[in-house]
Formats: sequence, structure tokens, C-alpha cells
Amino acid sequence: MQTITIQTTDDRYTLRETLRRVEAKQVLISLPWDVDRGWSQPLDYEVPLRAALERGQQVAFAIPDPAHRAVARKVGVPVFRSEADAQAYLGREGSFPPVKNTALPEQPKLPWWAPVPQRPKPAVQKRPPLWLLAIEAILLLAVVGVVGIAFLVSVPSATIVLTPETLSYSRIVTVSVSPDLAAVDLERSLIPSSRIGDEFDGYAEVITSGRGYDLTGRATGQVLLTNLLGQDYPVPSSTVVRTSAGSYPVRYQLTQAVTVPAFGQAYAPVEALVEGPRGNIDAYQINLVEGVAGFAIRVTNPEPIAGAQSTTVRTVSEGDRDRAWDLAAQQVMATAYNGLQEMAAEEPGRFLPRQSLVIQAAPRAAYTHLVGEQTDVLGLSLRLLVTGEAVDARDVQEVAYHQLLMQLPEDYTLTGAQYSIGEAAEEDVGYGQFTFYVTAEGLATAKVDAEAAKEIVLGERVEDAVAALASALPLAAPPEVTVSPSWFPYVPRLPVRTEVEVRAAGLAP
Repeated sequence: MQTITIQTTDDRYTLRETLRRVEAKQVLISLPWDVDRGWSQPLDYEVPLRAALERGQQVAFAIPDPAHRAVARKVGVPVFRSEADAQAYLGREGSFPPVKNTALPEQPKLPWWAPVPQRPKPAVQKRPPLWLLAIEAILLLAVVGVVGIAFLVSVPSATIVLTPETLSYSRIVTVSVSPDLAAVDLERSLIPSSRIGDEFDGYAEVITSGRGYDLTGRATGQVLLTNLLGQDYPVPSSTVVRTSAGSYPVRYQLTQAVTVPAFGQAYAPVEALVEGPRGNIDAYQINLVEGVAGFAIRVTNPEPIAGAQSTTVRTVSEGDRDRAWDLAAQQVMATAYNGLQEMAAEEPGRFLPRQSLVIQAAPRAAYTHLVGEQTDVLGLSLRLLVTGEAVDARDVQEVAYHQLLMQLPEDYTLTGAQYSIGEAAEEDVGYGQFTFYVTAEGLATAKVDAEAAKEIVLGERVEDAVAALASALPLAAPPEVTVSPSWFPYVPRLPVRTEVEVRAAGLAP
């Protein structure tokens, strides 16, 4: 079954011509609701019905409009409410109901004087000549060739990955700092700085190196007392005897009271009244009794008086004070460096070179002992006013980067750089207040022109393109050439179909 849907522009005659071109034996004509022009007269249905019967076709109408459905039934043509009802009926019965009104009006006969219309004879189709077929074949081959060439030119694509050759190099850069500078001076490797400062405390102790003598102990011994009187004479323990020789007599005191018999003798223990070796004397050096007892008693020392001694002790020297100052100052400077470094870091990127630290004043310096004072340890509490020059790390990197560029090999590009700040310059170098060294390491990558690389390989076989790129360009790795589709053996000739990617390695800044 074939369905013909009537459009708003169709009438009974256009429908008749449409039916004459349909080859199917069963035809369903659908008349939608929105088709209102015509189709309200029996003749509107009789004309297409006559054309169908002439061709031996079974025809039926699917008309949802009840008014149009009633007109179609008058003609006797099978009518359904919808296409679905018509298909269901056809599936169930196998064919449409026959036309009830077969007495359709005959076509009017022509008058006797009108010529009999002749149906046009079908045109006889002549076979084209061979030369025309040959030309058509050539044209067909040309079209196919053009299409193939267009495919080969426009459809394949290629991706080329190039890894340029790299080399690393380093340079020791001297960077000078000038507090009076407003901006970085790349020609003289000068950077500006800002001064910061504060007071810091420290304490240090040193072992004293001075030498002195310590008098320890008192000399002791015995003296022999002789009584000049004819009666016993008591000598108290507070009695003092001494020597008489020398510029400074040495005095001794009895440590025990004794009674000397009349015109007799007695020994008494004595102890020197001074400490140290001065109380040590030889025998028979004591010969005088001080006080009233000296009129009744004579004295001497048959044996030496000994026992006192002097020892070497540590004392504070000027050198000890200097060493204590140096050590305490080092501790203060270490504390000051950490403290000022934190102050500098309050602004991102700033740091404080250690060599920029300067002692501006010493508000407090308190020693624990004086010079010459006996002590084993000398301590010093020290407070210093310390300043330093804070610099910006970006300024340092800018100078180092400029120096790396100055040493960059020809036809190379600086693709990576890293820096390491070193020690201060001890010698007088640079133009600033102080100078420090920076180790700059750079990574140089060979310049590879993507467009020039593309020109080398356009239209070449993949193997030849790889070899040509490897020999013509400074590469660190063999080039990667990927063609899509993968079976296509050539790099596309169109530049827009080839993409070149240059991958360069670099150092972390």
C-alpha cells in the first residue's frame, strides 16, 4: 500500500496525475483537517477514483472530517476515519472494500467534427554514440581524480614534535649594594638597599689569662723563752715577739700561755701575724719581746719558723676584656642578623646580607670583674645598636639574569635560570658599599623555527621527514612525526594540515 497525502495546494486534477504515477496496486489517499479548499463536491472524489480504476488500483480515503467523509461515501469510495484504521483493515482483510458506485459518469463524447485525440507516442530512447561514452568516462575519471587529490591534500594531517638541543652554563656574578641608589644599575651590577636596625643583647664568658700570686697560710714554730728574774714568770698567749733585722720586722704571737721558771727556760708555740712566705725565717732571727714582758724575758728561735706559702692564681687582663668583647659581640651580631632578617622579610622578597651588619653604638657593656682582679672566669653583658642593609632578591636576580644573557651563546634562547647567593667579597670590588657573589646557572635552548621546520617536511615521506629534520635542526632527541590517518605515508603538503610543536626544557627559577 502507498499513501498519498493531499496538500492545501492540491485539487482533484493534481491528485489524478499523482495517481497515474503511482505503481502500487493499493493506494490510500489521506485528506487532513487543514485542507479545506475544494473536496466538498462528489466530482472532487470521482476524478481521482476514475483514474485509479482505469489503472486497476484499489483506492480508499482516510478523512477525519465527517463532512468530507459524507461526500466521499456518496461517490461509493471506501472511507476510513484515519490512516491507522485503514492500515488495520488492510492488514485484517488483505484488501480495501470494493467501490460501491461503479456507475461513474462516463466521460463526455466529443462532437463528430472534433478530431480524435491521439495519445503521444513514447519517445524512442536512442543509444548514445561510443565517442560520447568515452568522453563521459574520461570526465568521470577526471572528477574521481580531482576528488582523490582533494582528499589527499585536505584530509590527512600531521603533528611534529621537536625537542631543541639544550646546554647549561654558569657564571659567578658580583652584585654591589649602594644605599644611595634609587633603581637597579645593570651596567655596573648595582642594586639599591634600605637601612634597618635595632638594639640586641648578648652575654659571653672567657677564662682569664692574667697571672698573680695568692699568699696562703701563716708560718708557725717554737720560740725559746729565758726568764731573767729569780721567780717564775707567766707569759700570756697574747705576747708578741718579733725579729729586729731587716726593714720590715716580722711579728709572731704566742698561741699558748706558758710560765717560765726563775732563771729558767721554756718553749712556747708561735704563729706569724702576716700571711705568706714573709713569715718564714731562719733560726735565731727572733730576738725581741714586745711589751712589759720584754724586761723579764729574752726570746730566740733555735729552729726555723716555716709553713707559709704563695700560689699562682688567675687574674683579669686587658686581653681578657678584649676577648670577652669579641665573643659577646659575635653573639650579638648573630642575634642581630636573625632579628634584622625577620624585619627585612616583612616585605616579600627582601633579605639582609650578613656582611652589611654594622655596629653603630654600644649602649651597655658590663664586665663582672675589673682588670687585675682574681677570678677564673670573666663575664660580659653587652648591648649593641646594629644596622644592616636590606635588599630585594628580585633585584639580585635581575642583575644575575642580565649577566647570563650577556654570556648566552649565539642562536640560543635562555629558557631557565636559578641563583645561589654566596659569600661577601673580601677585596674591594664593585661600585657599592659592599659586594657579594651570586652563582647564576642558566639553561640555553637552541632556537628552532617551527615554520622553517614545516617547510622542510611538507610532502615528504615520514621516514625522510624524520631524517631531514634531524640533520637540519639542532635537536636533543629524534623528531616525532605522527600522521593521521596512520596508513598515510606522507606528510601533508598543505601547511595548515601540519602542526609543529617545539618542546623546550627549563630550570626552575
